[in-house]
Amino acid sequence: MLILPLRARFLPGWLAVASVLLAFVAEARGRAAHIEDVEQSLNHDRSYRMRVSAALVLGELRQPRSVPALLRALSDPQPAVRATAAQALGRIGEPTAGDALARAEHDPSAMVRRMAGEARKGLRPPASAPAAGARAADAHPPRRPRPAFEVKAMGDRSHHAGPALRQHMRDVLANELRPVGDVALTDEAPSSFVIDGVIKNLSFEMRPDRVEVTCAVQLVVSKQPTGGVFLLTSGEAVVQKPRRQFRARHRPDMEVEALENDVRGASEDLRRHLAQQ
Repeated sequence: MLILPLRARFLPGWLAVASVLLAFVAEARGRAAHIEDVEQSLNHDRSYRMRVSAALVLGELRQPRSVPALLRALSDPQPAVRATAAQALGRIGEPTAGDALARAEHDPSAMVRRMAGEARKGLRPPASAPAAGARAADAHPPRRPRPAFEVKAMGDRSHHAGPALRQHMRDVLANELRPVGDVALTDEAPSSFVIDGVIKNLSFEMRPDRVEVTCAVQLVVSKQPTGGVFLLTSGEAVVQKPRRQFRARHRPDMEVEALENDVRGASEDLRRHLAQQ
């Protein structure tokens, strides 16, 4: 199956081959454009082996900028990807990964639990408070509080998505946001932002040589308590499969795959805007 996210770039080849991986690390160390390619591969590539290799590369590069991508990978459906992401976070050593790694120590996979525990031991301690009598200007600024998100039920403007797919969109969005904030699926908890989402398009097309599922989503993020729109963001992806290999039972999986990539792209845009605040 071939997936073509419209806003993503992917690395070619099988990076698990040791010689290729080491050559890439030597070339990419310190080069932001190449590191971004690896991060995109980690979070979006359809092959879990490619995602494992991307996590290995990021662990070798040890760039703090890759921590958000690795935190998202701790929710990957494949245990090997989650375990390798945990190992990479330990090699980078950023203390901000501590809470996520602590949660990963309760992962259903024993391999992930072990890697997360070892990774936590490799994290640097948080910056200590300034010594008594130090000038206020020399003290570290207070850490910004974590935002709180209320994720509303997702809508369906396409009229082709069932309740299960809309609920899956909501769950994926919540998982994407948990590394950067507190997430609630009800209005009982106070929130900094309310997120309304909709599936704008969900279509299926049978071509002579392939079948395609196209999915597009949109998120409207409102700032609380004013209700003003903070961000309007969207994602769109196409999933393809050779027609000779396609069976009717494949269609739901293709729809889920396209939807997940849409939501990841849209939530990444939201995280970027939050980091700029």
